[in-house]
Amino acid sequence: MIYFPKTQTLIEALASERIVPGVNYAFLKGQQVFASTVGFASIYPQITQLSPFAYYDLASCTKVLATTPLVLQEVEAGRMAFSDPLQKFIPEFQDRRVEIRHLLTHTSGIKGWIPNRDRLSGEELASAIISLPVTSEFNRVVRYADTNFVLLGLALERLTGQPVQELAMERVIQPMGLTETTFDPPKAECVPTELAHGQVLQGIVHDPKAQQLGKRCGSAGLFSVMEDLVKLGQGYMGVRDLPFLNKQSVKDLYQVKTPAGLKERSWGWNLIFDPEKNYPLIYHTGYTGTLILFDRVKQSGLILLTNRVHPTRHNQAFLTMRSRIIHAFLAENK
Repeated sequence: MIYFPKTQTLIEALASERIVPGVNYAFLKGQQVFASTVGFASIYPQITQLSPFAYYDLASCTKVLATTPLVLQEVEAGRMAFSDPLQKFIPEFQDRRVEIRHLLTHTSGIKGWIPNRDRLSGEELASAIISLPVTSEFNRVVRYADTNFVLLGLALERLTGQPVQELAMERVIQPMGLTETTFDPPKAECVPTELAHGQVLQGIVHDPKAQQLGKRCGSAGLFSVMEDLVKLGQGYMGVRDLPFLNKQSVKDLYQVKTPAGLKERSWGWNLIFDPEKNYPLIYHTGYTGTLILFDRVKQSGLILLTNRVHPTRHNQAFLTMRSRIIHAFLAENK
């Protein structure tokens, strides 16, 4: 039986308290699914009704649903290793210490300011990111950054000869039979995001870097609907097979991959721990207001889809409530 009453109350309060326009959410337990839709798709320039079948900009959930499995596929095939230096795939990257594992766990220490970033072409932006310095935080600090997954996408492109988003469609999305998951969604069926430069973004990826890099972006760009995300969630929970990864690779995601003493992360995924038995669950969030959280031990999960950046990104109340929702789910996850 699916029973998460406090979590459900908090989720629906997102809409009733006008923290977000609307919410699509689902609780998963084994093969059971409870899904619901509350609120609106948009409130500006007019109010529109929210559909259970709406497409959402998944933002950074792209990292774990598209790019991470592609890297794991290459590792399974022996064409890439977690210990390979990024320089092996992108020779012009200057620091040989940075390995694939550092990018996957956000311990690369790569950071820096790119002048006029949003005005660069995709090629110029890719070159600028490849040229960013490695700081003293290398392998000492978990610093979440899109840069790591942009570089992973570019490494995959160099290795395979195909842009990362094309690879994801061919090797992850299509084999799973996800007919509505795409980098090129039907705009009219998408939940609008932010009002930017006088225009509400709808069916256009919210992240500027993803707009610039296009098919080459491994950090954002994926759109999906609840039904497809439930299928993926059941795969990561072990309820159904993920045809694009072997079972050991999926199990391995539920293990700490960062050095002792650092914030715990797995390959791509963030980790949170069961409050009673202290085993790890995997989860990830997206800037636009998305959350996916999966428990392989109890075969349970939570999918939360909102457009919290509509019509503006200034929404600290959502982040506070999201934290409460995650901890309520953990407490009720029996």
